[in-house]
Amino acid sequence: MVVIGAGISGLTAARRLVQSGVSSVLVLEANDRVGGRTLDLDVADGVVTEGGGEWVGPGQDRVLGLIDELGLSTFKTYVDGKSVYLRNGNRQTYTGTVPPLGPDALADFVQLQTRLEEMASTVPADAPWTASDALTWDGMTFGGWLDANSVSAEAKWLFTLGFTIIFAEDPHETSFLRALHAIGSSGGIEHMFNTTGGSQESRIVGGSQLISLRMAEQLGERVVLGSPVTEIGQEDGGVTVKSARAEVRCRQVIVAMAPADAERIRFTPGLPVRRAALQRKWRNGTENKLFAVYDKPFWRDDGFSGQALTDLPTTPYVSDNSPPDGSIGILVTFMGTAGSGDGLKWSDKLLDNRAARRAAFLDDLTTLFGSKAANPVRYLEKSWVDEPWIQGCVSTRAPGTLTRYTNAAREPVGRVHWAGTETGIFYEGYMEAAVSAGERAANEVRDVL
Repeated sequence: MVVIGAGISGLTAARRLVQSGVSSVLVLEANDRVGGRTLDLDVADGVVTEGGGEWVGPGQDRVLGLIDELGLSTFKTYVDGKSVYLRNGNRQTYTGTVPPLGPDALADFVQLQTRLEEMASTVPADAPWTASDALTWDGMTFGGWLDANSVSAEAKWLFTLGFTIIFAEDPHETSFLRALHAIGSSGGIEHMFNTTGGSQESRIVGGSQLISLRMAEQLGERVVLGSPVTEIGQEDGGVTVKSARAEVRCRQVIVAMAPADAERIRFTPGLPVRRAALQRKWRNGTENKLFAVYDKPFWRDDGFSGQALTDLPTTPYVSDNSPPDGSIGILVTFMGTAGSGDGLKWSDKLLDNRAARRAAFLDDLTTLFGSKAANPVRYLEKSWVDEPWIQGCVSTRAPGTLTRYTNAAREPVGRVHWAGTETGIFYEGYMEAAVSAGERAANEVRDVL
């Protein structure tokens, strides 16, 4: 049995197979590390910050259960104090989860949320392409729907900003059906947006990559790094998997990769048309993360939570990413490489110049939190566009993808099974979906072994 990809999903699949008595399991990973789109960045002795996926929240039972199984623990994202809301040069502070929208904007936000959640309730989580209005909704973008149905520029801006962060792409690039599916299968809009009680409620002590590191440690020599798979050949009697460091004969294969990344592999015989086309059409998000590190979280002493929502050029959303003991202060923001409408927009200068990104980031943090923010002890960034074996971060779905390719993302092809967060039914794009998809793929394999 071979698993391709040593991210959370692939390692979960391998672990569940071993636990069920399938002892002959091999995990092949192209990169020189495990973790996939989770990666802990060293900040100081014993302190890390998360360069990729990091948050978990209530309702994400599969990943929370796995964290507990592995002997890991979580801590709450810091939210005490005032948050900052800055738009059109007007800086305001607020407490709680609702930013200080004007009356018209608040009313529009509520009507948009209500309508979206009503439509989302009609989208089946396991088969969104079967919704009664699927073809219409998949034929438009989420951003286009917001443009046509918002009456308040501020409400539209806030929706666009929030979902740009969640989808790692401007909503004008995202299928409206995909957005409705996400809303309905990920706990609703408030759950997706909120920290306390929502999807950003908690982090893993020691960083989210520890989930994969701990599983890989338990799997031991079954995990082979630096061995990109180049070919999967299916025959009547089994499967041959060829990689840089091994050629393996096995009975079943789990490919735990984003569809776009699986396109690197040659399949013999060729994949069915729907699956092959899906891989060529798939596109991962282009969002990256910037971090400012301070000798202490000074904003806490000043009565701030470290959270901010803004229209500043480099800090659309800011969060306190400090370690649980607050021994070091860390602020994180998200950098988008493209945008239409009101999504994240960056000039070529900022995209291509680290020093310019740092300066712009610190200028914005100073506007938000005062002069103390201007002098971090360290600046870090993580670009997922530049990963050698991962073409971007969270996957997006362009218009037409769901209705045209339906279940091709997770439908087995002979002896080849698919995992990865993109194949999860609930919380697609989150670590929760990565775990559930790995468990589902492991169950599929057990059923046929």
